[in-house]
Amino acid sequence: MTQLETGQKTEGRRSPDTVTRTFRIDRDVDRKMEGLSSEGRVSMNQMANKALRRYVEWEVNAEKFGTVTTSASTIRKFFDYLTIEQAKEMGSWWGENQAPGIITFWFKKFDFDSVLKALEFLGAQYGRAFTSDYAFDGRSHTLIVKHDMGLKASVFYAEAVKAAFSHLGLGTDIFVTDDQVIAISPPDPTHPLNRSYEGAADLKYPTSATSRPVPKLRKGQRADHDSHDT
Repeated sequence: MTQLETGQKTEGRRSPDTVTRTFRIDRDVDRKMEGLSSEGRVSMNQMANKALRRYVEWEVNAEKFGTVTTSASTIRKFFDYLTIEQAKEMGSWWGENQAPGIITFWFKKFDFDSVLKALEFLGAQYGRAFTSDYAFDGRSHTLIVKHDMGLKASVFYAEAVKAAFSHLGLGTDIFVTDDQVIAISPPDPTHPLNRSYEGAADLKYPTSATSRPVPKLRKGQRADHDSHDT
C-alpha cells in the first residue's frame, strides 16, 4: 500500500477551494499512476483529483442508471442499422422519457442550465459520444452538438434536443448535417441559417409533431433504401 495525499497548497497556504486528505492506495495502482504521470507530464495530485471527480460526478450515478461504455465504432454501426424513422423515434423517446429523469436525478432540477450541464457530462467530459458548444447573444440561445456518427445520429440528437426544449417550454429552430445539430431558441427568422440565400434551407429540421427529415443527397451520392422510409 502507498500513501497518496490529495489537495493542493498555494504559496504555503491551502486554497479555499481544496482540502488535504491522505489515502492509502494499492501499490500496483501507484506504479501505474507514476507511469501515467511521467508520460502525460501531469502531477499525481491532478490525476487523483480527476479520477475522484469522475467517480463522484459520473460513475456513481451512471451505475445506478445502468449506463454502459462502448466504443464509438460500435455506436456508429448501431446507427447504420437504423432507418431514418427509427432514429427519429429513438431520439424522441429518449428526449421525452429518459432525459428529464436522468437530468433531474443528477442535478436535482430540470431547467436550461441543468440541460447544458448534462450535455457537458454526456459529451466531451465523460460520455464522449459528442461535443457541444453553447452561446447566448442576448437574444437567442445557440446550441451546437457535434459528432462523427452520420445523419441518423444527427436525427436522433435533433429529436432529443427538440423534446428537451419542449419540456422547458422553449420553441426552437433546428438544423442538421451529417455531423452536427444546431438548435436556436427562440426561433429567429432573421438568423443567418434561416436566410434562404445562406444556402441552409435544406438543413432545417422539421419541428412539427408529424413531420420528419428527408435527407438531401449530395451530388454523386446514391439513395439507399432507408432514405425513403415512411
